[in-house]
Amino acid sequence: MRRNLIRLLVITCFYAPTFSQAQDARPNPCRPSDERVTLTSSSAEIPEPLKRPNKIVPLGCDRPFVYRNEIYSADPPQVQDASTLKYFVRDVPEANKILEDYQSARIRSRISAYTGTLGLFLVIFSGPLGNQFNKSNPASLTSTLRFSGMALAAGGFIYSITLIRTNDSLIPRAVQTYNRAKPDDPIELKFTTGWSF
Repeated sequence: MRRNLIRLLVITCFYAPTFSQAQDARPNPCRPSDERVTLTSSSAEIPEPLKRPNKIVPLGCDRPFVYRNEIYSADPPQVQDASTLKYFVRDVPEANKILEDYQSARIRSRISAYTGTLGLFLVIFSGPLGNQFNKSNPASLTSTLRFSGMALAAGGFIYSITLIRTNDSLIPRAVQTYNRAKPDDPIELKFTTGWSF
């Protein structure tokens, strides 16, 4: 039924002038007209031009350095691993090795996310797990699981913080090594790697 109505509408719109014997002065609504509409300032409100938004840089996401009077970011946009900086220090093998150590330590720090998640899982589900596996004395297993989970989560957090803090000292050390090897072509860091609590 719907298709028949659509076909009838198409035939009526496009072939209506050929079917009608008398052409009246009414315009065909299906065909575009040659009339142009001009808008004046009184016929429509003219909005103010859009302002460009201020650039917002989230805290700690941009780590710039200067090389040959050009400013670069130490990291690519996807990950904070100093691979852009590594590109510039690749000519000095010792500095390149330090940044490779930096990158591998960042990968090793991911284990703390897994241990922290497992620890929180044990803390949250210690009650049901204790009841499920120890029917005679569920309270002792529940408390053991709860304390083990807290220790695992806290240990993963402390390991991660310690590894990242010591790892961040490798970037200035790599730049210092590069600058000692190439004093005529230095790199200047424009960020600090220390944390303040």
